[in-house]
Amino acid sequence: MEVRRAHHKVRSRWQRRAGVLVYHRTIALPGPLRMDDSVSTPPATASSTHVAGAMFARVLGCLTSAFGWLMCTLAAGAVAAFAAIVFDVRPCWPILVLALPLTLVLKACGCMHARWGAAIAVIAVLLAGFYATCLVAVARIAAATGFPFGEAFHTGGIGLVLQVAELGLDALAVLVYAGAAVIAAAFAAWLASSSDRP
Repeated sequence: MEVRRAHHKVRSRWQRRAGVLVYHRTIALPGPLRMDDSVSTPPATASSTHVAGAMFARVLGCLTSAFGWLMCTLAAGAVAAFAAIVFDVRPCWPILVLALPLTLVLKACGCMHARWGAAIAVIAVLLAGFYATCLVAVARIAAATGFPFGEAFHTGGIGLVLQVAELGLDALAVLVYAGAAVIAAAFAAWLASSSDRP
């Protein structure tokens, strides 16, 4: 009788322990494993947003550089036209003097890249010369007609302005403009080579 009781106690104790083990096993087992790829691989939306932002910044930088280049060029042409009117000289001579400062300002403003620096400087000098010549032509029309500067331009139109500007061009003026462009290109190339040096 005592043997049966002891056997029953051992058996019930073993069952309780087994139940606890089974209980712990069922509770301790984790759920289905899931791989978290959020850290290793970024989402496609984040990468596309980054690419779009970089492209927008590049386009905005190009537009800003182009706007700065145009404003500096037109300002140089206006200064050359003012000097030509005040000193009663052709606009080509002030452009020749302003070729080096204009190139230096364009380089300082970041409007010239190393590869296209010489071409950008040449176009800037020639555009400044054209703008100065047109301004001087409008001033001559205003002096001949007695109209104000803006009214003289609107009355004569772009055709009359170009005709008057063409009258002031000769072989010497063309050579001076070409010399100014060559000087600007050489100076831009020298600036680019000096900036590339360590």
